[in-house]
Amino acid sequence: MTIKKRLFISNILMILIPAAAAVAALALCLAVFWLTVLPKERYELAVQVELYELRDKAAALGSRWLEASTPEEKGEAETALRRLAEKDQVTISLQDDAGTVLTVGEAVAQPQLDQALAALGGSGTVSNESQELYGQRLGEGCQLKVYNPVVRLSEQEIKTWLVEILFVMAVLLVFIIYLTNRFLTRFVVQKIQQPLEILEEGVRQIRDGNLTYRIDYDRPDEFRPVCEAFNEMARRLLRSVQRSQREEASRKELLASISHDVRSPLAAIQAYVEGLLDGVANTPEKQRAYLAIVRKKAMEMDQMIRQLFLFSKMDLEESPYDPQVLWVAEETADFIAASAEEYRRRGLKIQPPRLPERCAILADPTYFRSILMNLLDNSAKYGKKPVGTVWLSGQTDGQVLRLCVDDDGPGVPQEELPKLFDVFYRGDTSRSHPGEGSGLGLAIVAKAAARMGGSVSAENRPEGGLRVILEFPVSKGENDETHPHH
Repeated sequence: MTIKKRLFISNILMILIPAAAAVAALALCLAVFWLTVLPKERYELAVQVELYELRDKAAALGSRWLEASTPEEKGEAETALRRLAEKDQVTISLQDDAGTVLTVGEAVAQPQLDQALAALGGSGTVSNESQELYGQRLGEGCQLKVYNPVVRLSEQEIKTWLVEILFVMAVLLVFIIYLTNRFLTRFVVQKIQQPLEILEEGVRQIRDGNLTYRIDYDRPDEFRPVCEAFNEMARRLLRSVQRSQREEASRKELLASISHDVRSPLAAIQAYVEGLLDGVANTPEKQRAYLAIVRKKAMEMDQMIRQLFLFSKMDLEESPYDPQVLWVAEETADFIAASAEEYRRRGLKIQPPRLPERCAILADPTYFRSILMNLLDNSAKYGKKPVGTVWLSGQTDGQVLRLCVDDDGPGVPQEELPKLFDVFYRGDTSRSHPGEGSGLGLAIVAKAAARMGGSVSAENRPEGGLRVILEFPVSKGENDETHPHH
């Protein structure tokens, strides 16, 4: 049950229960008043209508007793008169000219009332402050007398009883409201307090560093989305911490790798410069050879620093990025035309690319060329053949361009493919050949592809070599009439 529904039920019960309790308390007070303060006989003696009915019943039973022809009938009539007198606490007397013939109830001697009734001719009602006498003629020479105590319900007595009843009702109502509030508070608060305690425990676990802690809460109420959001927050926080730890580890590896990779060419430069200074290179040919090696090592360091600077800028998303509609086939052809000869000298032959003519992506040309350059550099560096070969192909699949760069190099062990685009990965755990590259090329490819809204992956070709797969969203410019061929 949801908390909203519980509150609704609680509010309704907070009205209904005290109202029902007030009605029950009023009924109880009236019952107590009726049974103790105002018994039925006092009520009947105090109310004229009831008193008249009592006297009529007594007259009827008296006539029945006088007219009875058998002892059984007289006995039945007398019994009925006796019950009536006892029930209403009155005295009923039947008298004839000779005197009293039947009296039921407590005997009452009130000569003054008898004389006053006789003065009225034996019929009527006379009373004093405590007793009242009613007389009625029943046939020839017989008289009915009914003595009853005088009962008066004064206004003051009624007010007093009313105040007492209201006081008792108020006390009972306050007590019932208190109990109702306690019960309904537990009914609502308990279902709020328990989830809050669960959330508090979850927050405490996260605070103490237990990011794998999850809240198990399946009740269909308002706290369920909160607990699900808490679990999602914990999952994201765990991923963030793990990512931060990986990035920290990468930074440490970056520093270690930079130190290692820079130290090697620096050591070589230092050694050859010392050779020049010490006169080891004592001929012009040796000096030129030493200087060529120093120049090569300096260029390696320059390339390494450039790559590192570019990767850092991409990692911080501070590298300028100017996306535009880029026609892939033409951009690739222009790049190959400008660099094919350089790669041929490095032992890499680039086959004519097979790319869809009318396919455009939204990208920065500098980023796209950087991707192609780093992939071709990677194939040139790690190829084992005297002349390696690279094939570029692509096709569109819906709104995605799938661009493949294949080579016939040695490939990568299957278990190391997921690490291929990590920073400084070279498939060489000893890292004893820094001259083969900085290890940042494929990491830059991954960063650039992600910045362009795409992705990169790698697999080994069945016939040998490595295939790098790039996927980019196709731009709306694919069917644009601004295509240069139009």
